[in-house]
Amino acid sequence: MKRNKILIAMMVIAVLCTGVLFAGGQQDAAPAADTTSSDAPAQVKVAMLMSGPINDGGWNTSAYEGLTRLRDELGFEIAYTEMVPQSQQKSILRNYAQRGYDLVIGHGFEFGDSIMEVAPEFPNVKFYQVGGEVQADNVGSGVFGLGELSYLAGKLSAKFTKTNKIGFIGAMEIPTTLAEIDMLRETIAEVNPKASFTVAYTGSWTDVNKGKEAALAQIANGVDVIVAIGDACDVGAIQAAKERGAYVIGWSGDFNSLAPDIVLTSMVQSVPDMILMQGKMLKEGNWKGMSKVWGVADGVEYPGTWSKMVPAELKDEVMADFEAMKAGTLHKRVN
Repeated sequence: MKRNKILIAMMVIAVLCTGVLFAGGQQDAAPAADTTSSDAPAQVKVAMLMSGPINDGGWNTSAYEGLTRLRDELGFEIAYTEMVPQSQQKSILRNYAQRGYDLVIGHGFEFGDSIMEVAPEFPNVKFYQVGGEVQADNVGSGVFGLGELSYLAGKLSAKFTKTNKIGFIGAMEIPTTLAEIDMLRETIAEVNPKASFTVAYTGSWTDVNKGKEAALAQIANGVDVIVAIGDACDVGAIQAAKERGAYVIGWSGDFNSLAPDIVLTSMVQSVPDMILMQGKMLKEGNWKGMSKVWGVADGVEYPGTWSKMVPAELKDEVMADFEAMKAGTLHKRVN
């Protein structure tokens, strides 16, 4: 957790200070271990494609952390390409496969079709999609459990709001986001029938200003708690909340370090743990193409750092639900 918070703080600080996100590019990282000896086993090589920048503080930052853990903890050689447009997905996947990478990861729902088209061309290369449900002999995928974290966020926002107006800022209207919105709406209505729930999309995973503008519009209409799902949307919503006295529940990464009082907590989806598990199976020789749902019980979804602004009794109530999910006595997953 400490590593995650430090990495997020370092990578997002440039965004907060300048409002500029880096342009896309390809990066091959130097091997972490000396493999010059002819007796040494061949170094495992893993490459990753991301649709956004590694400094978004959320979805893609967490993927980059997972990639670096493969290097630092398992001694793998790593490479990545960020800001990958859909039109270039297949050519970049093929490039990594042709260059001898053992595992090529597409980080996001949008990479599924391209992986399934390219993978049959390289039967000796393994492909993995984070955030999808594709599967073949050399293709695996993993998605996070939907509904569990949005139930916790819905309950927290419904009980914390003072204006009875809760907002949602999202990047894209994709199936996973829609499922979380449904659970948020259902939970808020159940916990606080007086509360309204307003949804807005920015159309961008990378535009901080759009996230901020959407949040400012909601705050101007009385919203005092915003749930943000969408990388730069989180950062923009936090900036708006700091200026106008509202609060944010982050998503994917732990955003507390950006505004310890303003960020009530974050609903963390630990991409690094999911990626590290793929690396361990690869290293041990038991990796296989399969599709898996990763949830609270798997230890990869959990509330992040809490703001001191959250009353202790409310925090305890939300965490009690979280522990019940881990124990299997509270069921809120929808996939």
